Formats: sequence, structure tokens, C-alpha cells
Amino acid sequence: MKRFAALAFLLLAASCTASRETAGVTTRLAAADAATALMAGQTIELVTRTRAGADGQDPLILVTLRAADGRSMSFNENNHAPNHLMAQAPGGPLAQIMGLFGEEAPKLYGARREENSGAPFICGPDGPAAIGVHETADGGVQMVGLKQEIEFETLRDGTQVALPYSPDMVCARLRFSRS
Repeated sequence: MKRFAALAFLLLAASCTASRETAGVTTRLAAADAATALMAGQTIELVTRTRAGADGQDPLILVTLRAADGRSMSFNENNHAPNHLMAQAPGGPLAQIMGLFGEEAPKLYGARREENSGAPFICGPDGPAAIGVHETADGGVQMVGLKQEIEFETLRDGTQVALPYSPDMVCARLRFSRS
């Protein structure tokens, strides 16, 4: 009887957790240049899901990139830690790495390696440690694959600044259009 009660509790808890996550929005992205098509294929799918945060925390934004052959790579939006927020500030370090020198504020996503299935289809056999994504009003989507997270240091006056990011640490520069 105790096993049945424990099983019932686990099923109830799982259903509550599952209901806190949205079904997801799928966007089909078409390669906008030859280099992107060579690296990622002609089209990929970008699936965005939101999982409610517990106890008033910000929601967790989950992103999956899915190649035409079924391989997928999963990421979560880095929107909680102070360094992540500084990295994706308008005109900040991520925008500069992406070549966006205006007031654009791209999104930073950290790899969810435990959920990735099959071989990554960008950034070599290990895939990227993080990706930056910037969407434009005209339907363009620019992505960069980063070999490591953006790092910060604290100066003597207490301010934090991003450490210089080497171009060698960018493992992919991709351009897509929403189709």
C-alpha cells in the first residue's frame, strides 16, 4: 500500500511540474548565407519553451535547436546571474562579440549538455558552451556559438568589467531568416 501511495504522489508531482512548462513555440529558420547552410544545413527549427519559476523566481526559458536530420542542442536563457545580465546588456560584451555595435541587446543561452541528443551540429564535437541570439524586426536571426562563457573581473573600485573575448573563442557565426 505504501508503494502505491508513493507512486501516486510521484505521478501527481510529475503532472504538476509538467503543467508548469509551456508547450513551446517552434520557429523554422532558413540559412541566410552559404556559410550558415554549410555549417547548420538549409533549415533548422528553434523551439522555445518556458518553465515557470518556483516561489516568485523568474521563469526558465528553454531553447532547442533541431537540425533537419533530428540532431538537437538544448540551451537555457542565462537571465538570472548578474554576470549574465551584464553580458547581454544593450551594446554590452555579447553585442560586441556578435558585431552589434548599436543598442541591440542579444540573448545569451547556456548549453544544457545533459539534454543534447546526438552529435552537435555547430561548434565541433563538443558543441558550444553558450550561444548568443539576436532577432531583428525584419525576420533576421543572428547566432554566435561561444566556446566558453563571457567572464568578468572586479576592479579595485568595485565595478565589474568583461574580460577581453578572443575571436578564437567564437566557434560559429550563423545568419538565418524566419521562414
